[in-house]
Amino acid sequence: MDDDVSRWVTDTVPVGVEWGARVFTWLGGPVGTTAVTGIAVGILMRAARGRDAAFVALSVIGVTVLVAILKAIYERARPELGSPIPLPHSYSFPSGHAATAVVLYGALGILLAERSRSRARSVAWLVAAAATAFAIGASRVLLNVHFVSDVVAGFAVGLAWLCCCAIVRDLLAGR
Repeated sequence: MDDDVSRWVTDTVPVGVEWGARVFTWLGGPVGTTAVTGIAVGILMRAARGRDAAFVALSVIGVTVLVAILKAIYERARPELGSPIPLPHSYSFPSGHAATAVVLYGALGILLAERSRSRARSVAWLVAAAATAFAIGASRVLLNVHFVSDVVAGFAVGLAWLCCCAIVRDLLAGR
């Protein structure tokens, strides 16, 4: 399936979709996630929410290390059919963009949902976080930088890591 999707992307994805995918890829990449993490941590620190700032920062740092370890273990090559952007010099499996997107935007979604005044707004924050993470993962496939299985594995790794971090956060807070 991975090769079939990669061929389909190479043969059929329009240039407009490709450029839209670049925006989401940037948002989930090292520069974008560093910027979003830094802004979020800064806002949380300014609001005297140091534990929440630590939750976001340590969650993102942790998943970055975890993905690097997993890439070194699996050593899977990236798709070879051509990408409109330069291929990174790292391995493909799991997708770091997908994992980091789930963790970063998921953590922010959790924090925003906890502060919401209505259940509907809480759900909306969590759906927005999930949609952002999904768009970032999909952008990696649409740019032919990752196989579908790389992105699915990245989502799974990110979700597992986010759950672990949220549980530890709650345990430390006495919840």
